[in-house]
Amino acid sequence: MYKYEVGKLYHPARTQWPEVTQYNFRAGQHELVLFLNNPTPREREALRRLPCEFGLRVEQDVIFLLYRFGGDVPWSDAPYSIHLVPESERQIPAPELSAETRTLLQVVLVDARTGLIVAMRAVTLSPEFTAALQHAIYEQHERPWIGASAYDAQIQQAYEKYPTSEAMTRQAIKTKGGA
Repeated sequence: MYKYEVGKLYHPARTQWPEVTQYNFRAGQHELVLFLNNPTPREREALRRLPCEFGLRVEQDVIFLLYRFGGDVPWSDAPYSIHLVPESERQIPAPELSAETRTLLQVVLVDARTGLIVAMRAVTLSPEFTAALQHAIYEQHERPWIGASAYDAQIQQAYEKYPTSEAMTRQAIKTKGGA
């Protein structure tokens, strides 16, 4: 995997990104990347220092990682499928973990207009959340890929069922991010 540094490109061959958020488990690493056009100083500071919370909700074949940085901001979400990870980076998590295992989540804020990393943070997730997330990815991998169209339809069905990320968090497993 590419080494991330504030002030450097997120990907060495790209200088622009769509304004989206992506969660990935690839090459054995958990990563949440927020691509925002011209992130404000407040958004940068929130990602770097404010308390953060995470949620996990599985809807059909879609894993949703929910997140927020700062208690007064709304929840957001990022859908995920292991089947969309390139084969060369696809690593399946172990289905069984020790009761003490904590996932390290790398969070990266990228200016979508320039491709430059403007803030980063690594947080740990609780052992219970780690076990649920790893198990969800393992189970997803064990099911056959449904195809991009069906996957996108399932995302839309989830958004119809939960019109906001906040609504989705009411049915989610949640944890606070650790330092």
